[in-house]
Amino acid sequence: MTADGIQLVGPSRDPDGGDVRVTVSSSGICGSDLHMASFGPSWAILGHEFSGRLDDGTAVAVLPAVPCGTCDRCVAGAEQQCRTVLSRMYGVSLDGGLADETWVHPSCAIPLPDGLDPEQANLVEPLAVALHGVNRAGVIDGMRILVLGDGPIGLCSIAASRHLGASVDLEGHRRARTAVGARLGARLDSGADYDVVLDAAGTQSSLDRAIELVRPGGTVGILGTYWSPVSLGMSFQMKEVTLVPSFTYGHHHGTGEFAEASRILHAVPDLPDALITHRFGLEDAAEAFRVAGDRTEDSIKVVVQP
Repeated sequence: MTADGIQLVGPSRDPDGGDVRVTVSSSGICGSDLHMASFGPSWAILGHEFSGRLDDGTAVAVLPAVPCGTCDRCVAGAEQQCRTVLSRMYGVSLDGGLADETWVHPSCAIPLPDGLDPEQANLVEPLAVALHGVNRAGVIDGMRILVLGDGPIGLCSIAASRHLGASVDLEGHRRARTAVGARLGARLDSGADYDVVLDAAGTQSSLDRAIELVRPGGTVGILGTYWSPVSLGMSFQMKEVTLVPSFTYGHHHGTGEFAEASRILHAVPDLPDALITHRFGLEDAAEAFRVAGDRTEDSIKVVVQP
């Protein structure tokens, strides 16, 4: 079934040998889903932020990438840099979570901590994205951090940074979202000379602002996606700023970031209520996409539930 070019219901493929079935509890809509939907009909069911239950009742969040395990980057332990990862991602090239059920590789079904509701656990994926970016940028206890951007990844970055013991300020442009940032422990009065600035907005102006406000020799972590080319000015060079991009999630000091994100979500029970602003049934997925893409709706995270 399709609606406005969005393939919604599945699975449309037979499971691969050894795959496990996930009965979907919740699937979040990401900004990248909106971009992919705008390109026209997809060849795979969308939805890479999803959670549910296995046939034995185990509650899981689904890690939506299946690294090949054999390329040089996988062998080096950097599975997020797998040479073929884009051809092996649920919700991108493989059927994802905007469905009643789907089939995934067993290694992708990450058990949730006891007591974490799978209807909230679609947030594990964006929280893992934020945690990976925070880890890549070198955030540690006692640092001063500025987050630029009050979307889901920016707000998740607040939770991840505070989990690591950093103090966090937030710069955003939408009052309802910055209020959520304050609820998660961020100050809303930005200063200067930050150890790390996390650009979760992904625009030329946010990159310029990050370089302006980071201290000399500091780090700018790139968590947002630049859908158009950006440029660097002289301040970047004069301040000897380190730019650190991040993509999805991997391991940090031997700990899987996806599983760690599930533990952070469990430890911050206020996070789902703060971030999930809209819920729709699967039959209303087209309306869910409209709301997620309409800035006047002031949504943060829109979730589809079968």
